[in-house]
Amino acid sequence: MPSGNPKKRRPRIALSILLILLALPSVRALGEPRTVKVGVFPASPLVIVEGDRPNGLFVDLVDEFARELDWKVEYVRGTWGPLLEMLRRGEIDLLPAVGYTEARTKIYDFSSRSVFIDSGVVFTRRGTAIHTIFDLEGKSIAGLRDSTFTAAFAQFIASFDIKCDIILVEDNASVMRKIADGEAFAGVCIYSLGSELARSFPVAITPISFSPIGLEFAVPKGRNSDLITGIDRIMAGMFDDPLSPYSKSFEKWITGREPVKLPLWLWVSVAVVLSLGLLLAVVAMILRHEVKKKTENLRAEIEQRKESEERLTRSLHENETLLHELYHRTKNTLQLIRSFITLEALELEPSGDIDRLVRKTEDRIDAISMVHGMLYRSRDLSRIAIREYVQDLMELLLAGAAPGEGQVAVDLAVDDLKLLLDTAIPLGLIINELVTNSIKHAFPEGRKGRIFLGLAAEGECRISLDYRDDGIGVPEDFDLRGQKTLGIRLILKIAETQLKGAASIERGSGLRYMIRIPTNLYEARV
Repeated sequence: MPSGNPKKRRPRIALSILLILLALPSVRALGEPRTVKVGVFPASPLVIVEGDRPNGLFVDLVDEFARELDWKVEYVRGTWGPLLEMLRRGEIDLLPAVGYTEARTKIYDFSSRSVFIDSGVVFTRRGTAIHTIFDLEGKSIAGLRDSTFTAAFAQFIASFDIKCDIILVEDNASVMRKIADGEAFAGVCIYSLGSELARSFPVAITPISFSPIGLEFAVPKGRNSDLITGIDRIMAGMFDDPLSPYSKSFEKWITGREPVKLPLWLWVSVAVVLSLGLLLAVVAMILRHEVKKKTENLRAEIEQRKESEERLTRSLHENETLLHELYHRTKNTLQLIRSFITLEALELEPSGDIDRLVRKTEDRIDAISMVHGMLYRSRDLSRIAIREYVQDLMELLLAGAAPGEGQVAVDLAVDDLKLLLDTAIPLGLIINELVTNSIKHAFPEGRKGRIFLGLAAEGECRISLDYRDDGIGVPEDFDLRGQKTLGIRLILKIAETQLKGAASIERGSGLRYMIRIPTNLYEARV
């Protein structure tokens, strides 16, 4: 039997009930979803802001985070520059598809892994020929304000000592509009979005690309650490799983094929075929059994292939896969450009000057394409084995120049070095120009000769290129720096301006180039 006075216990019971009632709103508040303001801007197919609701690769991931982490997402639409500033001030909580740079880490916190790796490219009007970066000298170039790629392009042209008038605009569509309206000779845009916009504007992509960069999620510095923590936790297992939401969204937006739009005449033809097919229904009944058997065999084969592909996919890291794909596409694009040049030349009146120009252009493209092909086959995505590269390049140049059999002998003395992509490509262009000049000018009328190419390390941060031929040489008054040919200009521009090195020439029984370049101008990106 309870002890104590019941009248004294009643106030205590009432006070307890009141405290429980007052706590109920707080308990409900604990279960309410977290409101997250997410900025979105036009960056198809990564972020698509058309229609009532945003879409794209990054938006699919935000939806997945909202389900897993109990977010209530509020999308804030805008353009790139203002949204980036709103993120810095904390007016929005999260911004997708932000390029990771060391400078931005002082202002924003980033997710731990890149969702997509993209690069900057140059677009121009259709029908406008741009062969090299030097074609942009003195031209007006449109670029997105506050964009990492616009800043990277400015540094890129500065490395070649090229001056351009950069016109800043608020969104990437305005970049294409400036090109289409003739207000800009060319424009800078991220590859993924630029390829989409090129379908709506009379613009074309050029061979000039630069600055690959990882795109990630970003939050204001020192704020919303719980958002980044949740994102990193959920995405940790997505990249190696071919059935994860990330892999499915990547397939949908990045590697999926667009539906083909069939012309009206084809629809009519299909209708006629279907009508005739009704007459063949009896024959189809007889063949159905065979078709069924073959279909079952085909399905079994497809399932086996799917299982094999899934096992292979799990063994790869997502970043390596994306970079391999980038190098592969770059090599294929260069070869496609090479084919276009050759086909266009066939349409022109035969001319020795045109043939030489096409041949030189093909050799330069091959020198660049070969680097990307080696990187695509290599496990090291930043450096290539320069000895193998030089051997392959020399074989290609001698075969393409088609001298007489045994006319030109080659001696190579190349150290076993690994060079960064940013150094290997310019070096390959220099070697291309030197060998081409020797074959063309040093051994006239079937004269036999010898080429020596030495490449050696000088300390930890410098290499020397020693190139010699025993051809007819040059006159005593030959001025290396006074030559107006593109080949000599390229050698000097690349060696002294882009690679910050030094070039000299010696006369004698033939011709000798000495070029010394530093190897610490660039850092590995991978």
